[in-house]
Amino acid sequence: MGYPRTHLSAITAAADPNLFVTDAHMKVATAYTVATPNMPEAGTARHVTLTRTFDGLADTPGTVLITGTNLAGQIITETLTPSAVDATLVEGSRWFHTVTGAQGASWIISGNNDHIVIGCGAVAIIAEAGVGTLHGVVVNTTAAGTITLADAGDTIAVIVASVTEGFIGPYDATFSGYLSVALVAASDITVLHSGSMPTTYAM
Repeated sequence: MGYPRTHLSAITAAADPNLFVTDAHMKVATAYTVATPNMPEAGTARHVTLTRTFDGLADTPGTVLITGTNLAGQIITETLTPSAVDATLVEGSRWFHTVTGAQGASWIISGNNDHIVIGCGAVAIIAEAGVGTLHGVVVNTTAAGTITLADAGDTIAVIVASVTEGFIGPYDATFSGYLSVALVAASDITVLHSGSMPTTYAM
């Protein structure tokens, strides 16, 4: 049986707080300009983050509706409510492969417009499913650092730094919820795993 594959090279575990929207005034009923729809690495999904910074007297916060797609290609949305604390990041819970829109609603301006930035969290996933299978990992070049594979419950495996090229496995381990991969430094790997499943179904 064959498995879908995801190639990852120098994946960064760092969050990017202003990847999608960079320092925009809060908007009441109009859309923000999305600078790029894509996550830092192809074939991954991350949580969306939002940070607001006061500009003088704090505005009364509303919400920001995020629109994009998940790893299965479905259109998904999530509503984020900014923190009442200045310069505090909030993180969503849905896994976005792309972010195509951000729409503000129900804010009340109290003076100068607060500023917001919209970006992504640190954890990157390569599959989202009720349950799936991690078959194995092909190390394409000697690993530059540790490689950690995990699901929603726990760590599945840690591949040590400097492991040489070749196939590691078969694990044929069941993952639940999602499959995440964290690379340290500029490792280059291909992960063999079952694919993402739709998160909702039309009735």
